[in-house]
Formats: sequence, C-alpha cells, structure tokens
Amino acid sequence: MSAAIRDFAPALAAQIDKISQLPFIRYVNETVWIFAIVETAHLLFLAILGGAVLILNLRLLGATLGGLPAREVERATRPWLITGIAGTVATGFAMGLTAVNTMLGSAAFLVKMVALVAAILFSLAVVRAARRDDPATADAGAGGSVLAVFATIWWLASLWLFMAGEGLRSGAFLVALAGFVLFAALTTRWRRLYLLGLAAILGGGILAVEWISGDGAQGPVWLPFAPIIGATALVAAVSALERREPGRVASSPARLTAFASTLAWITVAAAGRWIGFS
Repeated sequence: MSAAIRDFAPALAAQIDKISQLPFIRYVNETVWIFAIVETAHLLFLAILGGAVLILNLRLLGATLGGLPAREVERATRPWLITGIAGTVATGFAMGLTAVNTMLGSAAFLVKMVALVAAILFSLAVVRAARRDDPATADAGAGGSVLAVFATIWWLASLWLFMAGEGLRSGAFLVALAGFVLFAALTTRWRRLYLLGLAAILGGGILAVEWISGDGAQGPVWLPFAPIIGATALVAAVSALERREPGRVASSPARLTAFASTLAWITVAAAGRWIGFS
C-alpha cells in the first residue's frame, strides 16, 4: 500500500496542479537558487521550532531545567515556538508549490502533513499545561485534554500511514526507536536497567534479523518486528516495576502529553526526510 494526496483527494490535487502552472510558480521551479533559499529557510525554522519544542517538553518530562518553573520556560520559548511554526508552515507551503508534482505523489509527504497537525495540537496542549501553576502534577485542563485527544488520533493516523506506506517502514521504526529512548525520561529508579535492556534487545534483535536475512532465509513473518515487540515488552515490565515503587507518583497528563508531543514532532521530521526517498 502507498497512499498519497493524489490518491485521497484527486480533485484537490488537480486544483493544486493548476496553481503550479502559474507563470510565477513555473519561474521559481526553473530557478534553482530560489528553491535553495526557501529550503534553507525551511530547515532554519525547523531548527528553531525543534529547539523550542524540545526545551519545554523536556522540562515537563523532568529531564532538564528542573530549577525553573515550567511556566517560565514556556514564556521564554513562546516567541521561538510561534516563529518556528509560522516560518516552517510558510516555507513548507512555498516548497510544496515549487515541487508540487513530487509532493502530491509522495506518501511520506502525506504522513508529514497528518503528523504536523498532531504535533501542533500537542504543542498547544503542552503550552496550556505549562501555564498552569503546577504542571508537573496537574493536568492540562479540559481544553488541553480535548486537544491531546484529537492530537493522539491524528498522530496514530500518521503512524499507520507510515507503517503502511511502501518503503516508509524504516522511518516508522526510527520513530519507535526514539519513543523507546525517550521513555527513559519517565522512569526513575529503573532507568539504568531499562536503558541497558533496551540496548540489548534492539541491538541484539537487529543483528539477529540482519544475520538471518543475510543467509537468504525468510524466517517467520513477525521476525522483522521482533526488536519492537521485545522493546515494547520491556517498557511494559519497567512501567509495572515503577508503579510498585513506594511513594511513586504516577506520570501526570502533562508529562504524557509532552512525551507524545516530542514523538509527534519526531514523526514530522522523519517523514520530511523520507520524502526524498519515497
């Protein structure tokens, strides 16, 4: 299966095709240095956006800047977040117009657009959580919860498209790997054991899959997913151990939202890098 915007919305794709034939757009398409400038600006805005998102999300996860109230971190990163989102969307739209035929037929581009909606919604929910007096223990409020629910739906849809798209499964694997590593921020006493076990499962599993495939053997259907299955089982086991710790405080909705927000933005970045390979 390979789904792209042309497959889901052929009428919309036809209208965008007409826009791409406008003289100005055609001139930009034929002028290499203009596209280079737009793409460079797009990457710079992505770096700004990524920095703002990660700083606030990692603060809510308790991984950094623990001495600063989350609302202060949110206030400091807010201008960069807004600038990053606005610049990324504007330059991304410009890039899309200059390479419309490639984008409309790219399954990875559709994944990126769906994940982008989820990531922006998650970021809005994180901002609401950070503005509360005690976001480490309080939730994001009713509005934040609604945003998080809709963001989760969009993000799961983007992951499904990533996994189902031909040639895109490697990108989905990288998102899963990032999630397993990031889960360490939600652990306390069992963090070191978790990271050692994760390295053993993923490293050993990937080497085993490569060794079997290298001999030309097909193996069972589930074999390529064995490292993911093992890492997921490890996450479940460590979560159970963490919950049994005396005085253990369950992860707040704000921390879980920050966790999902980080993965959503990683999904956007991974899909963006896969556009050229799909």
